Amino acid sequence: MGVKSTMSQNVARLYEQKDMLSSRPMRIDRAAEDRVYRTSRIVWLAFTIAIVLYFLLGLYVKPVAIVTNTVMERALIAVSTAYVLISLPIKRWSMTQAGQLESLLLKRFALFVPMVACEAAALTGLALRLVTGYRYFYIFLLLALAGMLINYPKRAE
Repeated sequence: MGVKSTMSQNVARLYEQKDMLSSRPMRIDRAAEDRVYRTSRIVWLAFTIAIVLYFLLGLYVKPVAIVTNTVMERALIAVSTAYVLISLPIKRWSMTQAGQLESLLLKRFALFVPMVACEAAALTGLALRLVTGYRYFYIFLLLALAGMLINYPKRAE
């Protein structure tokens, strides 16, 4: 028995016990799934609006300094692209785990973590704009918006 199977057993045992928010055993029912879906859509909308607000903030707030550092800019765009791209396998893997364990907590995790990864890409662009005055910061925001569109919560999930 390897470390991976022991970890899987521990995770399964944890979610077979009780829901962390209540004392009842966890059962996935249709109403609970609808609440998770509705909540995830609201969170998705809030994150998407935040990205638009980051754009406005980047336009109207004066940067601390105007500095050109192409190496840092390219490295940060690569990191932000990685954030958005890694959000897809994270979501797929987490949804698979949530389905196998029938856990609403893992389902919430699977829906929210990819959105947070896309938000991190947007925040990276905003930080670059505010610190160095990078004029193409909107590329980061467009990348984050594309990731948010890809990670839009669907009822089938």
